[in-house]
Amino acid sequence: MKKYLFFLPVMLLGSLSMYGQNTKFSDLVYFTSLNNRAVYDNLTQGNAFRQDYTMDVNGQEIEYFKNIGPKANTEKIVVGNYTKLYNGTVLRTVNYTSTDAQNIINMIGQAKRYGLELKFRGADDSNNIYLYDNNFYHVSIYLRRDQTSGLVEIKQKEYLGLE
Repeated sequence: MKKYLFFLPVMLLGSLSMYGQNTKFSDLVYFTSLNNRAVYDNLTQGNAFRQDYTMDVNGQEIEYFKNIGPKANTEKIVVGNYTKLYNGTVLRTVNYTSTDAQNIINMIGQAKRYGLELKFRGADDSNNIYLYDNNFYHVSIYLRRDQTSGLVEIKQKEYLGLE
């Protein structure tokens, strides 16, 4: 009985310092189909992110979000980059960066479970590089070799399926 009384406070103290990732890979993929306003609404309604700033780059309104909470400013999401095709279709890009390497490692696992095919795994002087692909998305994941940060970039692709 005494050991249970000891472990209960230890477990409670340990759970107070636990930290969870604020966004999932599937959320980032979902954001590629949304305009900036809809992404803003999704990110801010959960009280996990706030808009940091907005910038106009070559006519595209780029919005920057960062997380709030116990480990503030460890996760950032950038939306608003897009390519407009000749037929008017907009292909969006979402960038996610984190200064917590575990978040990027989690994203790698989630990309595999999402059903994306690993097309390339390699490294350069500063990053471990993972390139995933399917008919709809091209995903680039860069994890710093010193495990200090990483980047996930999700780009929509033009789907050339049969109709």
